[in-house]
Amino acid sequence: MVSRSVLFAVLSLLCNGIDAFHNLFPIDIGLSEEDPFLTTEREEFDDCHLRYMRYGKDELDIPEPLRAYEEPRDYSHIATIGRRRNGGTIDWTCMGALIWDSVVITSAQCTTDEGNGIPSVVRLGGTKYVQVINIKEVIRHPDFLPSNGQNDIALLQLDRKIIINETAVPTCLWLFDGVPFQKLDSIGRTAASRRQQTPEFVTEEMTTVNVKSEDCFAPMTRNQGLPESQLCMETLKQNADNCQDIPEGNPLQARLLHNFQTSPFLIGLVTSSFSSGSCNRRRGYTKIGSHRDWLMQVLLERNVSVTPEDFFPVVCANRFRGLRPRADELVLERNGDIPVNSIQVEFVRDRDLQYIVQFRWPSDAKNVPQINCAGTFVDQQTVLTLAECVIATTPEGVQPTDVVQVSRFRNTSYPIKSITVHPHYVKSSQKNNIAVVKLQSRQDVVPACVWTHRILPDSRVDLTGAGMSTLNNFQESIFVEDDLTNAFIQPAMDHYRWSNCSTELGQLVGGNRSLDGLTKNEHLCFRSDQWIVPGVCEDVPGAPVLRYINRAGAFFKYVYALTVAGQTCGHGIPTIAVQLAPHAAWLRSVILDKSNSGGQKASESVIIINPDLKRSDECSNGDGTMGICVPYAMCLSTKERLRKGERVTLCTDGTVVCCPWEIRGDLIRTELDSCENRYHSLRRQRYSGFSQNEFLYSNLPHVAEVGWPQNNGGIAFECFGYLITSSIIVTSARCLETYSYKPVVARIGSVQAADSSNYIIQTIRRVRVHDDYDSQTGANNIGLLILAAPIEINEYHFPGCLYRNNTHLPTRQFAISDDRDATFFLKVSPIYQSECQQRLTVPLVSGQMCLLKAQPEGVYNPRNKCLRTGDLIVWEPRTEEEDVMDVVYLVGLFSHGGCNVENVQIGTRISSYYDWIIANGK
Repeated sequence: MVSRSVLFAVLSLLCNGIDAFHNLFPIDIGLSEEDPFLTTEREEFDDCHLRYMRYGKDELDIPEPLRAYEEPRDYSHIATIGRRRNGGTIDWTCMGALIWDSVVITSAQCTTDEGNGIPSVVRLGGTKYVQVINIKEVIRHPDFLPSNGQNDIALLQLDRKIIINETAVPTCLWLFDGVPFQKLDSIGRTAASRRQQTPEFVTEEMTTVNVKSEDCFAPMTRNQGLPESQLCMETLKQNADNCQDIPEGNPLQARLLHNFQTSPFLIGLVTSSFSSGSCNRRRGYTKIGSHRDWLMQVLLERNVSVTPEDFFPVVCANRFRGLRPRADELVLERNGDIPVNSIQVEFVRDRDLQYIVQFRWPSDAKNVPQINCAGTFVDQQTVLTLAECVIATTPEGVQPTDVVQVSRFRNTSYPIKSITVHPHYVKSSQKNNIAVVKLQSRQDVVPACVWTHRILPDSRVDLTGAGMSTLNNFQESIFVEDDLTNAFIQPAMDHYRWSNCSTELGQLVGGNRSLDGLTKNEHLCFRSDQWIVPGVCEDVPGAPVLRYINRAGAFFKYVYALTVAGQTCGHGIPTIAVQLAPHAAWLRSVILDKSNSGGQKASESVIIINPDLKRSDECSNGDGTMGICVPYAMCLSTKERLRKGERVTLCTDGTVVCCPWEIRGDLIRTELDSCENRYHSLRRQRYSGFSQNEFLYSNLPHVAEVGWPQNNGGIAFECFGYLITSSIIVTSARCLETYSYKPVVARIGSVQAADSSNYIIQTIRRVRVHDDYDSQTGANNIGLLILAAPIEINEYHFPGCLYRNNTHLPTRQFAISDDRDATFFLKVSPIYQSECQQRLTVPLVSGQMCLLKAQPEGVYNPRNKCLRTGDLIVWEPRTEEEDVMDVVYLVGLFSHGGCNVENVQIGTRISSYYDWIIANGK
């Protein structure tokens, strides 16, 4: 028996080679224990996990947790500014931020003479590695006004460059006029003493006050208000009486996300109008962006090796990204396994994101509505996108001609067959903004499944956008890659309540895109408080919002919605997406087209009249089954044979039929039908033994090896069989053709056996091959071995069960084979017969089933293992009992098929031959 433990061990081997799993860690919504089954032809819309089981990710490598930092990196840019006193002591009076390797920014108030001289020294670094550097020059803004804090900004040029490391790294500067962030961080000191020798800082969350500037006052300015170059901020602390020390030069910043890390962006410095220790919950801050020209002028005049481009957000974020603190929550929810460099980010896109496409329009098309739209494969011939992305742009009806997979090295185009826009879509509206694009042919791509339920299974999603590769990798080193190309990326994002989202819709899109028609019944909103560095991610119309879900023990991506509006992929500003669930019925009607299913019609029964036969004569139905002529009413199997399209022989007239032998057949049928319960105690014994000694119970108790005598006196075991009763073995007819003479023995329970006491060798009494076996087509490729005597049944060798369902096939099957005397298990999955027929050059014959080898998504080189004729195809359902091995069913026998992973594997379907096995097992 192939135990679950054995199969799981095999799965881990199948998954070797999985690279970075860049999506959110898959969620388990209670469907992981499903045992799904595939019908002969497609009947359901929600069958994605059934028809594409071969692509399911089985498991993920869980790496070791990332190493903790020796010192925190959150304050590596914060400088403490001091004045030397008599006796050599230093009074650390105020704060600032390192903006270059030899320049610190602070407030002008910090640089005024307090009676003890101007600042003379700067301290940077953490408790373990501190750098104390003298100040070479103090450059105060010439128009500084202490009375109202106007131009309260200054630069300190150091007398040497600092040593940049993880505890001392320059900050980035927000040099734009506008400040979009509603919440900012004020960095203060944890101790009030100005003589503390160990730097200790604390972060205080502030929010922008959206009131008139005159309402933001300080004790020194009262109703004078704040200049335009200042920000009014309010602390979020509920207890304002518990005041923190607010030193001069107190920085105001935002930590912006990139590379799964955050970089500080300095927004402002507290103004001199707020005295140290003030308990006013509102404060004014000098905006850095208002003084960018003065900053650059001072730096250039002092020959500091900096250019304006060095302060661009993209450039600054990329410069020291290896030294910035990780956003550990983002790393952890991806199970710690994320892309580590720009090449890998592109590689992920080229391989794992090929289900996301763009559109190609005719070269002479004008007024293309959305040139940067995306679409999502939801099956291998269907793409979903927005109606606005593909709607005709001219009265002549010009539409896209191809979908395009964009990769690092080449773009691949697939011609479009048809475009169906939702019939109730109104141009320039977001209502019913959805379309189905069908391609001319099936493509070998791993599609996303459609989530047809209105409720999302989890509040976290992968929201697809486009961003610079260099800002979306993860690498903790000083090495910088200047790869500014764009790629599809999938940041993690939160579902946002529509009631909150609706108040922010005005910020969603620029240009003239319409937000008309947005409703909570059709659309979803996504947003995070965490802002990103500009360029990290921009929304792409039509791009999928999705999540990997664990179904039947494998991970499948389910798309919930398609992006319609947004700017920053939900970071800070909401992203709106049209949900697919409200349109499930329409999608089903368009996508599920049974008229072109291509399925085979049920074959009609062949009725043969033999006038020479009379009642009680021995007879044959011409398909290898022997029987006796009896009245029709006495033969219980005739009706079933007619239903299944099998041969029926009439003896003399229509009232007497050739009925397969029922006496012996009834005994065999009883044994086969009771297989699950008959050997339950043995499976329980194996579980108990396996729990104590896996090695001793590693053999496969149902598997037999078929042996032929050799000239040297030995036995050659060339192929597999499957023990179904104590004296009957099922194998393939082609296996029995290995030699020109018949096999003589079967070795049972020997595969993977620990020692010879675990298996038995039994003599074969009779070999039975199906009468209509065709070696050219593989039709009826089945045979039986009848043993000379029943075997001794114990926990090491006992019969397995036969899968008897004729209408459905389990989607998780395994082929048992060997290569160079090493047994291996190859995951295989059935496909619809119509799809199978499209892949074959010859017709599929009755009694055959089509399988494809596993190609887990993300595996770069799936194994091209060759199967051998007679290899066993088994299914192991999940039992609810925890102390018993699962039943193993023989579903089929491998007949023929190529070795490559994309080749169709043809198997003999055991359920089609159940009656034949019973009739010929005597």
